This record gives sequence, structure tokens and C-alpha cells, in this order.
Amino acid sequence: MLPAISITPVTALIALLVLFLISGIAAMFLRKAKAQLAISSIILLAIFSVSSYIFIHGINVTILQVFKVYPFSTFFISVFSVGLLLVNMLSYRYSKDFPSFSMLLAFTASGAFIVALSFSLIAIIFGIEIMALSTAFMIIINGKQYVEPAVKLFVLAAIAVAVMGFAMALIFQYDPQLSIGQIPAASVGTYFVLLSLLLFAGALAMEGAVFPFNLWIPDVYQGAPGNVTALLSGINKKVAFVAMFEIFFVLFINNLQLLSTVFLALSVVTMFFGNIVALVQENVKRLFAYSSISQAGYILIGFAAASLYGIEASAFQILAHMLMIIGAFAIITWLEQKNIKTIDDYAALGRRSPLAALSLTLIMLSLIGVPPLMGFVGKFLLFSSAISSGLLALAVLAIINSFISVYYYAKVILSMYSRKEAKPIPMGWEVKAVLLIVVAAIILFGIYPQPIITAATYAGSTLLGY
Repeated sequence: MLPAISITPVTALIALLVLFLISGIAAMFLRKAKAQLAISSIILLAIFSVSSYIFIHGINVTILQVFKVYPFSTFFISVFSVGLLLVNMLSYRYSKDFPSFSMLLAFTASGAFIVALSFSLIAIIFGIEIMALSTAFMIIINGKQYVEPAVKLFVLAAIAVAVMGFAMALIFQYDPQLSIGQIPAASVGTYFVLLSLLLFAGALAMEGAVFPFNLWIPDVYQGAPGNVTALLSGINKKVAFVAMFEIFFVLFINNLQLLSTVFLALSVVTMFFGNIVALVQENVKRLFAYSSISQAGYILIGFAAASLYGIEASAFQILAHMLMIIGAFAIITWLEQKNIKTIDDYAALGRRSPLAALSLTLIMLSLIGVPPLMGFVGKFLLFSSAISSGLLALAVLAIINSFISVYYYAKVILSMYSRKEAKPIPMGWEVKAVLLIVVAAIILFGIYPQPIITAATYAGSTLLGY
């Protein structure tokens, strides 16, 4: 008789992650777009289900001293699987070569999942580099006109990885295995550790669209195809924040006071830069690029708070912004195909496509922080975490920035509901599906956010208990 094979939840999760990668590679050769969409969607739903099961049951397993499957990692695997599912649906219609896109998306997803599961600094660098390379190729496969944004993305990602490599070299003497473990307290004040901390902050700020390392973001977002921009803003940038969680709240836990100061400064300048420059934008895609920069500043408030409450707030906002920005770029991508790109072009969208106008309005109101939407809950948690950590001035500055953002979002809303006569624009089922999921989520978790708040708190507590 053959021995019984025991399949644990962790084994099932790893198998699904590998299967998703294999299915993407197979799609490149089989060239069956519709079948690939169905298969990849089913696998992503399975990944979400299994990772949620592991999260709920608090399973904690270390694999080869390189990966760690525990509630913090599975929380973000669940989050990223939802985002990837939405981008995959959108790309089915708007990617010029969906089978090739599927293969590259599988590698991008692998990079995101590797970072979420990382128990090693090398794994984090490897995951980020895989994501950057795959995304750069996603941009290029759409045509020669996309070479410039692809090269910009690749060069900046290469610089970020090189800086992280130097940061790793500086702390090698304190952590020869390069695992994500606490640096000895006796080494906290050494120049090597402090310089390593700042280099990691700079490199991950470059990946996460944090000022002043974000000047490439608007050009790449505007120059890339809309579906790839949705991936960049919704998934890639959020993975950088997960890496920040793992490095700064575990490796540099004894430097929290310095980290709080660094992130406070980065948060303030990032919010003001993104919101002020967004005021003068006329291209909607570029406007949302600067909006994403300001949102990165809001997320950093939780890092500046340097507490469990701060981690919970940032984790909640990462999920909220991922949903909102993917929904926004779904509409932008659809309209871009019809040469509708500027705020003036959006005139009378309320008449041409009531679903798109209503969805984009709700998304922008959520980004502003209007109740009872999910974005309001995220900002409330972030501002409260700052106040609870004694950073009242930071909370006040963040509230001021929220009011600044009202102006440029209002310009788009007023344009959409202008009285100009226009013909209806048909919308594909893919965009409708993405919008219905996003709008339902930001309303539901705006009215009843407790399940996500509880999950984010639990994930943060397991990170701090690493």
C-alpha cells in the first residue's frame, strides 16, 4: 500500500502559489486567454481561501529559515490575492497580449507573496526585484511607445535593490544569516546600524512612492498602460510597505524612536508634495499618480506612530487604498482607450456612463475620507494612532492635507456631472465586475469595518511577537 499523504493548510498554500506560477508560464505557450482567465481566477480565489483559513486558525510555520507562514504574512497574501484578481480581470480586455501578461503577472504575484512570507532579507530583495522586472516587461509588451516608462521603472528599481544590498552588507556582522531577527540592543547606536536603517528607509521609500524618492512615479504611471498602472499602484507599491513592516518593526525594533522621527518627516513632506502638485494636474491619470503619492504619506502615519495601533491603521489603509486605486484605474483604463484622458474630457460622464461616474465619485469621496466609506475609517485610524502616540501635530497636518485634496477631486466630480450633452459609452463586463466589487467593499467596510480592523490588529500583534 502507498503511504497516506497528509496535506496541511501550509502545504496547500505553497502548492497553490507554485501552481499559480506554473499556470502563468503555461499560458504563454497555450495562448488560451479565456481559459487562462478562468484558471488564474480560480487559483487566486483558492489562495485567498487557504490563506484566510491559516490566518483564522493562527498557524505559524517556518520554512527552511527563509519563509514564515503566520497570521501577518497570510493577512497580506489574502489582500494581494484580491488585488491580483481584480487586475487580472481588468487586463483580460485591456492587455494587448493577455497570455504573456498572465505569465508576467504570475511572476509579479510570486514576488509579492515572497515578500509577504519573508523570514530573510535576501528573500525580500529577491521578491521586490522579481516584481520590478516582471512589471517592466508588462509595460513593454504593449508596444514600443512604452519603452520609456519601462526603462524608468527598471532603473529606479535596480537602484533601490542596490541600496538595499549595501544596507544588508552594513549589518551583516550583526546578523550573519541575514534573517529578519532583532539586531542586538548593544549594537543599536553604532554608525553601521544607523546608516543601514537610513539606507533601507530610502530604498523602500523609492519602491513605495515616498517623497523625495517618488519623482519617477507620475511619468511611469501616465506612460504605462492603464491596467499595468493599476497593478503598480495597487500591488507593487503596497508590497514595499509590507517589507517596511517586516524590516523596521522586527530588525530595527530597538531603533523605534529614530524610525518614528524619520517616518514622521517623510509622511509630512509626502502628503504635502502629492496633494499640492495634484492641484494643477489636468490629466486624470497623472492626477491619480500624485494622489497615490499623498496616500503613501497617509500610510506612513502608522509607521510614525510606531505602535500596534499604528501597524493596524496602516495595514487597514493599505487594503483600502489598494481597492480604491484599482477601481479608479479600471475606469481610467477604460476611458483611455476612447481617448478620454483629461478632466475636461470627463465632462458629462454622468450622462454617458452613470455607473462609471457614480463609482468614481464614491472612490474619490473615500480617498478624501468622507464617511461612511472605507477611506474614512482608514484615515480615522491613522489620525487616531498618531494622536495616541503623542503626534498631534502630525494628525493636524494630515487633516489639512485631506482638505487640500477636496479641491482636485471636486474638479473631476463637477466635470463628470456637467450638463454637456454626450452619447453613452459602452462598458465591458470586466470593468463592471471590478467596479461592483470595489464599490461594494468600500461601502460595506466603511459601514462595518470591524472584521478588517480585528484582522489587521491580529496581524500586527503577530508581527510584533515575531
